[in-house]
Amino acid sequence: TLNYRLQTAAEKAVSDGLKSLQKRMLENGVAAPDPQAALIATSVREGQILAMVGGKDFANSPFNRATAALRQPGSAFKPFVFGCAIDNGFSRSMLILDSPVAYPGSEKGEQWQPQNFSRGYEGEITLRRALAVSQNIPAVRLTEKLGPQAVIAFSRRLGITAPLTSDLSLALGSSEVRLIELVNAYAIFANRGQRISLTAITEIVDRNGRIVWQPDRSRQMAIPPASAAIVTNMLTAAVNEGTGLAATVINRPLAGKTGTTNKTRDALFIGYSPSISAGVWVGQESGASLGKGETGAKAALPIWINFMQTALDQTAVDNFDIPETVVIKSIDPVKGTLLDPDHPDAVTALFKKN
Repeated sequence: TLNYRLQTAAEKAVSDGLKSLQKRMLENGVAAPDPQAALIATSVREGQILAMVGGKDFANSPFNRATAALRQPGSAFKPFVFGCAIDNGFSRSMLILDSPVAYPGSEKGEQWQPQNFSRGYEGEITLRRALAVSQNIPAVRLTEKLGPQAVIAFSRRLGITAPLTSDLSLALGSSEVRLIELVNAYAIFANRGQRISLTAITEIVDRNGRIVWQPDRSRQMAIPPASAAIVTNMLTAAVNEGTGLAATVINRPLAGKTGTTNKTRDALFIGYSPSISAGVWVGQESGASLGKGETGAKAALPIWINFMQTALDQTAVDNFDIPETVVIKSIDPVKGTLLDPDHPDAVTALFKKN
């Protein structure tokens, strides 16, 4: 099902992105930089793999990092935490405390003190804003309220099969996952909560043109349409107001999330339009740092943008589905309080019907 035009665009986006990254790494004094990248794009509604790049040079390294590599997703895992909360009746406007916190460590007498990437805190913050600006502490506190096992169960419903550690660090993407599963899980948010098995083959025919095999086209409801729509709406805020802001250059309805791991070892952006879900991972094979400041927004998002600009430039503008089980309201993007639709600060938000 690979689309030649999209495959060419994916290969070029990865190649150009890695060249720029390697140049920055050399300028920042990273010793012997050897960054790798992977990209995979799928059809939201049909589950077809449209483009895939498993690394920068198949001849030197045929390992497919898009489908086989297990790497930490960082904050790209947070939509599963916030999605679990929405699915369990939490409101996107619920306030949660963003302030320093400490938990017992794995060893006696130790403490684990998660920190926000910015090292700053906002006090009480809505779930919507916490996800949009990717504050770590609210995600950890939310996982504590839900319980790690609930988040794991929600992730399994979305097709994440990799081992997930049942502790609070789960909220920050400490468990390794595959890029292909992240991309397919995000697609569920765009597809009314429906999960579709991915396929790279449309059909097999014999020499007489008779179809002898077709992929399983069955669809499974992973989460309710209302939960999927609200998470998508929250992830549009991550693009329009948060860490994925650079993607607004595409000027299409988009949703997505950046991911950056400790010491910038991994950088990701997973995002989608109403029709295409795509993800980019960037890192070094050894797990060494990409260098100071090489976040998901800086190292991975430009590759995603370059690919999606080509992927969407010949398609009609489409909007994300709004099911009948949600209502549209105008809110203050920071406080979460209701506003008049004509208010200059008002943004559109979706809520489950009572």
